[in-house]
Amino acid sequence: MEHYRFWLEGLVLCSLFMALVWFWQMRFGTPAVVDMVWSLATSLLATSWILLELSVVWERRWLLMLSVVLWGLRLSTHLARRLWRDGHDGRYDAMSEAMGDRKQSGYFVFYQLQALGAFFCALSPYTALIGFREGLRLIDWFALGLWLVAFVGVTIADNQLSEFRRKAENSGKVCNIGLWRYSRHPNYFFEWLIWISWAVMAIGGPMWWISTLCAMFMLVLLTRFTGIPHVEAQSLRSRGAAYEWYQQTTSPFIPWFPRISQRP
Repeated sequence: MEHYRFWLEGLVLCSLFMALVWFWQMRFGTPAVVDMVWSLATSLLATSWILLELSVVWERRWLLMLSVVLWGLRLSTHLARRLWRDGHDGRYDAMSEAMGDRKQSGYFVFYQLQALGAFFCALSPYTALIGFREGLRLIDWFALGLWLVAFVGVTIADNQLSEFRRKAENSGKVCNIGLWRYSRHPNYFFEWLIWISWAVMAIGGPMWWISTLCAMFMLVLLTRFTGIPHVEAQSLRSRGAAYEWYQQTTSPFIPWFPRISQRP
């Protein structure tokens, strides 16, 4: 019963926090800040729950907490730098235009959905903690290794894309260097692997299915809604035939060797 009380309190706090962020963006006109805030809210909530779970051996608690803190800091810092550099986000420009005069009420609902998402996703690493009284198992070390590969992979992918876009001679070109040669969205793939690692670590626990649902939720979100569809549509508009060729030759998500195709 105590778990459910923690969860209810966490959901209420997320909702109030996102309401404050909504007021802030209404004043300053930066709706894209919600992405950065979402990652911070998710990591802070999960970290709080992990710290309060005193019945679990310290190795598991601290390793899980470290993985959550590093994930949240990296993602929020990356998103903050991108927003500072670009000044806006095309996704939110399109949303504002689509909502018209109702954009602020629409953003309030959207921010509350983000609060719900932060609450749900914070359960993923936390449920990898519940019910475990013994030390780390072999599968836990595998999960931590997978997390490390995913964390390094997403960091490299984001850095490669940022470095590519920083160079003026690459303006209007498609980034197909490094990890981007093998996947059109390696950052999303490795981000998803982080959630898979927490789901693997939850195997054998009483609430393993929640962490598995979180990983499935992130996969659908990244590949069908907020991630790939928007980026692909925007890239086709801005890069045209070059991006069409990139689509024909490069795996959309899981890294794989590029297919041979004639350049446009």
